[in-house]
Amino acid sequence: MKRLLFTLLAAAAFSPLVLVAAERANTVLIHPGETVYAKFTQQGKKLTLVSTSREKDDTAQVIFTLPKTEANAPSSLQVENKFAKDLVYKLEIRSLSLKRTSPLPVVSVVAGKLAREKLPPFIEELAAYAFKLEL
Repeated sequence: MKRLLFTLLAAAAFSPLVLVAAERANTVLIHPGETVYAKFTQQGKKLTLVSTSREKDDTAQVIFTLPKTEANAPSSLQVENKFAKDLVYKLEIRSLSLKRTSPLPVVSVVAGKLAREKLPPFIEELAAYAFKLEL
């Protein structure tokens, strides 16, 4: 009985960590100067990230490109949507040196098109997450 109780308490204690890990698994991280190719599985309008690659991948459904810019210059994120429906996602700026994050408003990416998001200067990392398709 004590062993069962201990097992249940351990499972309850670690369940929030599992939820956090699942959220991080569905996040695409983009750094200045990188192009990231993302593949998803689709269930209705919800998308689940399967893999990301920095190597060119013609089978990727979403392509993120963040060019490197000069220190004080604003930059822009280019997002290519290869789905047959409009893509909606959330974007977050992350400062690794200051350990701060800030959400950014983004517009949906039209099916089969390219979108550019204007970004402030001094970006160290972007996190794209909460992917879904507009039906």
